[in-house]
Order: sequence, then C-alpha cells, then structure tokens
Amino acid sequence: MKRAGYIWRILLAAVAAAAFAPPAAYAQKGLPQWVDEGWRGVKYPQSEWYAGFSQDAVRKGASAAEAQKRVEKEAQNRMAQGISVRIAATSTTQTTSSQTRDAKGVNETIQKEYGQIIEATTNAEVVKSELYSYYDQANERVYAFAAVKKSELAAYYTSRIQFYLQVAENSFSMAKQFADSDKKGSALEKAAEGKKSVAECGKYQELLSAVDYKGDAAMRLLAKSAELLKEIAALEIKLRDAGAVYITGKESIAGQLVDNRVVYALQNKFSENKCRVADNPEDADYVLRVEVRDCNVTENGKFTYCYACVNADLSSVKTGKSESKISFTGPKTGWTNAQMACEKAFDEAVSELWQRIKDKTELCK
Repeated sequence: MKRAGYIWRILLAAVAAAAFAPPAAYAQKGLPQWVDEGWRGVKYPQSEWYAGFSQDAVRKGASAAEAQKRVEKEAQNRMAQGISVRIAATSTTQTTSSQTRDAKGVNETIQKEYGQIIEATTNAEVVKSELYSYYDQANERVYAFAAVKKSELAAYYTSRIQFYLQVAENSFSMAKQFADSDKKGSALEKAAEGKKSVAECGKYQELLSAVDYKGDAAMRLLAKSAELLKEIAALEIKLRDAGAVYITGKESIAGQLVDNRVVYALQNKFSENKCRVADNPEDADYVLRVEVRDCNVTENGKFTYCYACVNADLSSVKTGKSESKISFTGPKTGWTNAQMACEKAFDEAVSELWQRIKDKTELCK
C-alpha cells in the first residue's frame, strides 16, 4: 500500500514537471529552441512579428553549407510572403493593375511591384531582422528561422515615406520658384519630379499599412502625400494654362512698310509647337515685338542679294521687364529682283528667330 502511494506521488510529480516544462523540451535533443513551433509561437507572436521557418534534408553527397544557405533564403522568403499576403488583403488601390482583380492576379502584381522592396527591407542590414540556421549532422537535416518585428518595419517604412515626401516638397518648392520667375519649362520639370517622389511614397505606404496594424501613421502620411499631390497638380494646370504670347511687329523693304511675313510665320511656328498665341496683348502673358528690315542689299547685274536684319524683344506682361532681346542678321538670299530677294531673306530669318526664342525662353514646354 505504501509502495503504491509512493509510485502515485512520482507520477504526479512527472506530470507537473511536464506541464511546466519549456516548449523546447519537446524538441529533439540537441536542436535549438527555435526549431520547435510552439516555442516560436510564444516568443514570436504573429501579432508582433513576421516569421518564416524552413527545414530540409541534406542529400547524400550534397554540401551541408549550401543546403543551410538554401533553407535560410527560404525562411526569409516565407517571412517576406507574410507581408505580401497582408498587402493583398489590405491594399486600398488593389495595386496599379486595372486588368487583374482576382486574388491570384493581385498577388502576382504585388510580388512584381513590391517583391524587391520587401526583400530589401527585410534584410538585417536595413532593419533589425533575425536569422538563425542550424545543421543537424547526426540526422543530416538543416533548419532556418527568420523573423522581423512589425514595429521595426513600420519605423523603417515611415522613415522612407518621410524621406520621399521631403524630396517631393523640395521639388515642389523649386517648381513654385521657377513659376514665379516665369520659367515654365523648369517649373513643370520640378513638378514632375515631385509627383515621381510622391509615387515612391505610395509603395511604402502600402507596406506601412500592412505592418502598422493600428493604421495611424499610415493614414497621417497618406493624407499629407495626397495634399501635396493635389497642390502639385494645381500648379501644373496653372502652368499649362499660362504662357500665351502676343506677337506683333513691323517689317520694311527699301524703307517701305510691307506685310508682316515674319510675324505671321512666327505665329504659325508657335502654334505648331503647342504654344498659346494670344489675339491681343490683354490676353497674353508675354509680348514679342519683332522688327525686320532689309540690309546689305547688293546686285551684280543679273541678281539682287539681300539680308534680313532682325531685332526682337520678348517681355513679360506681369513684370513689364524684358525677358530676352535678340538681334541677328539672317542668311544671304538672292533673286532676279530686290523685292523677291528680300522677301526670301525674311522667310529664311523665321527659322533662326524661332530657334533663338525657343532656346532662350521656356514658353513652349
């Protein structure tokens, strides 16, 4: 009877010891704790971590070191896949694909668009991710475990969004400065750079939404980038609506006023190059005044040779200041009479005048 009671007490003690033993006690002898799924679930809860585990047999004659690297990569991929799956579930844009709305298509698009970023940002060099591997020589098996804390990823993604937002704000600020200086082309280029930086934010915002389960940081930054994008778009519309040019002038041959061949041809050049030509100075942002006369006229008995002497001034209606002054003598042309020779010289001068105006201003960008 006493012996039975003694055995019963031993059994109770064994059960109690088993109940309170750490999860690693159930793992195979000699293996690290993280090999045990239960231990990983306690130490790396899904609410706080993305994790990936992999194991494989080392085939006969194969390199154990290579097998270990292979399962390490697989563990990291499985960790990263958790972020991809989360993006697919929470994405507000369903990625940029408008043709694939099914789950498979969305996942494929996410892997294509975000895969490289996820792979790079879950690297230990970027955030404090953890990677463990082990070679069980006795059983010829390799194990690997990778984990990254969601809060670490959220902090990193937040910093990347803030970086690109700052770049976008700087570009927008420069765009406004160029716009105020009537440098339309440069302003539009800087505005486009700002939009590109905001687009970079979008990818990191999706990633942040996936790891920031409360969503507070993601929503604040999303609102900020949306407001900036709206301001950039408004500036672009304003710039594209601006820049109308009123072209006027006078042309003379042998001291006599003639029809404005150069002015009309120049108006066509502006229109062909998608510049806005105003019908009157009141509707214009710029006024281009052109004066053309014949010069250096010579003849040899058969032909008359003529040059076009050109003076042009482009001024801003807003400031009243001259933006560009141009003076040149066009190419030599000849004909059987002075009138035709000089008209040809005027026609030849149009291309050069257009080129000089285009190069010195940003009206048609």
